[in-house]
Amino acid sequence: MEYILENSSLKLTFDSLGGELRSIINKNNGNKEYLWQGNPEFWAGRSPNLFPIVGRVKEGQYKVGETVYTIKSPHGFIRITDLEMRNQTENSITFGMSSSEETLKAYPYEFDFNVIFTLEGNKFTVKYDVKNTDNKVMYFSVGAHPGFNIPINEGEKFEDYSIIFEDDCTPNEVICENCFITGDKRPFELKNNREIPLRHNLFDNDAIILADMRSRKLTVGSAKSANSIVVDFADFDYLGIWHKPLSEAPYICIEPWNGLPSEVTSDEELTEKPAILTLEPEKTYNAQYSVEIN
Repeated sequence: MEYILENSSLKLTFDSLGGELRSIINKNNGNKEYLWQGNPEFWAGRSPNLFPIVGRVKEGQYKVGETVYTIKSPHGFIRITDLEMRNQTENSITFGMSSSEETLKAYPYEFDFNVIFTLEGNKFTVKYDVKNTDNKVMYFSVGAHPGFNIPINEGEKFEDYSIIFEDDCTPNEVICENCFITGDKRPFELKNNREIPLRHNLFDNDAIILADMRSRKLTVGSAKSANSIVVDFADFDYLGIWHKPLSEAPYICIEPWNGLPSEVTSDEELTEKPAILTLEPEKTYNAQYSVEIN
């Protein structure tokens, strides 16, 4: 089912399937669409929410102790589940779900998951709220996968744009092989210690995953335009940057993650998965990011 949040600057459209943001219309830029619209030639997604895993587990399976579970991979089952619209106000909307007999077949923890969108001016915030309703420690990952149309305006090129961190930054890249991490990192060089000039072949080996970032606020923009997208992901330790490999896809995904894909050599024990989060019974975990549309 479709829902809308709207003010004088932005119109946001949502779908209860996955609690997913489906459209970002910038009224201050001729009602231009800023969110990738899911052209399946390149990528059918738009802005999925990721839980209870981020990335892939091998052959879609993992284990907890001696029990093997099969889960939707990559990125878990929230993105393909119809969530309940739990609350809507003039400037916010909450989608959520609780664990069930069906989720327990894929993920052995009882939980309550909410994603809360709040709109203020030309900025919106996405907050993840995860409660452990089980009687044991819960292991999970959470993240976001929004795709943005790049270039923003007609007459521009993808290569006109850059990702520019707010402050000088010396991140490391988490090294991947065929979508799984090796356990190693290497320095990721930024132009002038702040900038990643965009070019399509950046993603020939799939996503770039950055870690150890001192700066967790960035702008996707072009020197040829006053329009930009600003993402503040202070609550997240990792950043995925992606578009379809070996393509000239006209979008870029900016993905705040608290979690990582499995290691190449992993035996797929969830409690030992890289960057896994833990949550004590009856405790609640929160993390949020914001997007400013210019």
